[in-house]
Amino acid sequence: MSFQNVAELIDSFANRGVTLWLDEGKLKFRAANGTLSAEDKATLKAHKADIIAELEKKDSEDADSFPLSPIQKSYLVGRDETYDLGGINTHYYLELEMTSQINVEKLSEAWNTVIQKDDALRLVIFSNGRQKVLSEVPEYKIEEVTFATQNERLQKREDWNHHIYELAKWPFFTMRVSHVAGEKDVLHFDFDCMIMDAWSAKIAIFQMFKLYHDEEVQWPTYTFQEYCKSVKDYEAKQDYSAAEAFWKSKANELVCEPKLPYAKPLSEIHHHRFSRLIGALDENEYKALQLRAREYRTTPAAIISTAYLSTLLKYSKDDALTINSTVFNRLPLSKEINEVVGDFTNIAFLTLSKSSPNFLSSLQNVQKDMWQLVRYHAYDGTKILKFKEGLRPMRAQMPIVITCVLDGGKSLGNNSEMRQIYALSKTPQVVLDYQVTDFDGRLSVNWDYAVPAFEPETLQKMFQDNLNLLKALTTKDWKEVV
Repeated sequence: MSFQNVAELIDSFANRGVTLWLDEGKLKFRAANGTLSAEDKATLKAHKADIIAELEKKDSEDADSFPLSPIQKSYLVGRDETYDLGGINTHYYLELEMTSQINVEKLSEAWNTVIQKDDALRLVIFSNGRQKVLSEVPEYKIEEVTFATQNERLQKREDWNHHIYELAKWPFFTMRVSHVAGEKDVLHFDFDCMIMDAWSAKIAIFQMFKLYHDEEVQWPTYTFQEYCKSVKDYEAKQDYSAAEAFWKSKANELVCEPKLPYAKPLSEIHHHRFSRLIGALDENEYKALQLRAREYRTTPAAIISTAYLSTLLKYSKDDALTINSTVFNRLPLSKEINEVVGDFTNIAFLTLSKSSPNFLSSLQNVQKDMWQLVRYHAYDGTKILKFKEGLRPMRAQMPIVITCVLDGGKSLGNNSEMRQIYALSKTPQVVLDYQVTDFDGRLSVNWDYAVPAFEPETLQKMFQDNLNLLKALTTKDWKEVV
């Protein structure tokens, strides 16, 4: 390979789809299988120091850009099809049905104010592992779509709920309002989760509707960019030795690449679609489950997590199962941090073995681990698997996820002017994500799954078993439930 200087070398790799970037001073690259020849790798090795110096120079020239968080980096890497279950983005799609007709022009005005106030909505993400908040962006016009029938609207959902946003191009979200004669208006909102998590999206929507109704919004003066730039210094001052010791002691208990009844190997699944199974405990059943939680001195989150693990264990060929538990981790860097819009996702892991004789025993084991997850919630979960021996990096190590957001119905979903009628998440290197909420007083139980990974009948049976178990726990003695 011939080149005039290091910058030209980096550009030549980029033109062939090979991305080079720095991660804490170390040179990283991302390329499709077969892109890098032995000669290419030798060139990178020979010029490593010069490449690092050139990339550091580029980073310093763009003083406004800053590194992605560990979880944002994992989302970015997941776009690469060389990984199992890769070739897709981390994406969330939401539909809100309105009780009255929407004034789209006024809503657009409100949304543009939110964009100016919440800097995460002005983020662009780059392939080199950095991000930047744009100081100015064009006025955003909420798209208005009219359909002839409700069925047409549902068909269009299948396009909108799988959109992939182009890197380095703003915006990383889309908002639409759809109309169908004789039907209620629907607000469609989707975004790449690299810019914000689902909880932050609800904050932004709540802000928008307050403005829409001419109500005052208390805007945080602290920004997501300030948070991101302060995290490293904050963490450098923390003592994570206890958290690290805990996860080192647990690492080899973690069950990677779980053996569930997949329809095809996960290594063969890329650029795939997700779908959702929907269920719920009604208000009375959920109240009964909360009452049982108090009786057994535990939490609904622990019950739900244990029921999920117990159900999947029955279908697993392994003697134990580990799930990836989503943790929303807003470090206390500002008193306003809970009002900031951005991505504050962290991860941790829960493991259950088949040795537990009944549900109560399983619950006690899971609850014990969950207390440790709460205690060490600030520890970077992406580091945990580094303590595990014998990992195969390109494989889907922890493809089973639980995202449990319980707030007793205090969220936007309880707003009388709107109700959530549909949502779907998709995440690279994830085969099954259990989304649990109680925003409307019920316990909504949803499984977002990679469509090619399961036979429909098998997954439906697993899902129904889980729902039946949750309902059984509202009435039966937990020592008698297996």
